[in-house]
Amino acid sequence: MGGDLAPLEVVQGAVDYARDTGRKILLVGAPDAVEAALAHADPSRTAPCEIVPASETIGFEDTIRSIRSKRDSSIRVGIRLVKDGRAAGFVSAGHTGAVMALSKVVLGLIEGVDRPALPAPLPRRGEGFTILLDAGANVDSKPEHLLQFAAMGADYSSSIFQVEDPRVALLSIGEEDSKGTDELREVARVLSESSINFIGNCEGNTLFTDRADVVVCDGFVGNVALKVAEGLAEAIYGMIKDEVNAGSVLNLLGALAMRPTFRSLKRRIDYAETGGVPLLGVRGISVVAHGRSNAKAIRSALRVAAQAHQTALVEKIGREIAHLTETRARLS
Repeated sequence: MGGDLAPLEVVQGAVDYARDTGRKILLVGAPDAVEAALAHADPSRTAPCEIVPASETIGFEDTIRSIRSKRDSSIRVGIRLVKDGRAAGFVSAGHTGAVMALSKVVLGLIEGVDRPALPAPLPRRGEGFTILLDAGANVDSKPEHLLQFAAMGADYSSSIFQVEDPRVALLSIGEEDSKGTDELREVARVLSESSINFIGNCEGNTLFTDRADVVVCDGFVGNVALKVAEGLAEAIYGMIKDEVNAGSVLNLLGALAMRPTFRSLKRRIDYAETGGVPLLGVRGISVVAHGRSNAKAIRSALRVAAQAHQTALVEKIGREIAHLTETRARLS
């Protein structure tokens, strides 16, 4: 039961999702706190929700060692429910590092996967999203890891965003085949011979266009790109606001006329719309939600978890990784 707005917003989002879908939600955390939030969100107790007690919490100050030592933390207990088959998936807006570490420890990795990856859906011009991965689960990655990210990203795009035969590209300093490092060229060689719809390299300025459906990079580059994009979006919003406030009456009237457009744009880039992302590569559904998730974001994250389960995302990744491993062995 983590997140900046927990437990009230988390429980409210869970209750809303349970009411909308009729699916049972297990609320993991300190019983008294969860019960109080549940009484506020669902006084009549009509939503199919059940409290699962967990006596420990994980804070952002906790080290990896202390995270692993807390055997009754809400994150570990929740992930264990997935491992034991009591839950189809796990969703948390809490400590991202803890969710990733414990998902790997408790659920284990899919056969053939060396490292899990975090995808980041980037809204783009037109419709849909460009999936960037890895977005920060791994600081450095070898060619075999990037190959696995490509397979997992393609399966994520098709399962969650219903993209048919997603186009996969490598993030590089140029679109030409000769550009990039030796490692990237090796990855490109294998992907070109695989069943993945590989379209070559792409540059950073195409991330928010329809150039590719999935863009693969290591976690260091991916996280930097993601933070730059977030910062730029906030800066542009602030600049527009400053110009409107400091401008003439015509500026204000123009801003009022554009309000519906701004609202529509805000919805497209609102993280609450996508809710959360599954940690790809682990043997179970474990969804990482934004730390500031409100009820809407939690509801969306639960929808993502349900989609991942219904589309057998874990099994799809397993099959794709096996095919990719065979391709690489054949080319060695």
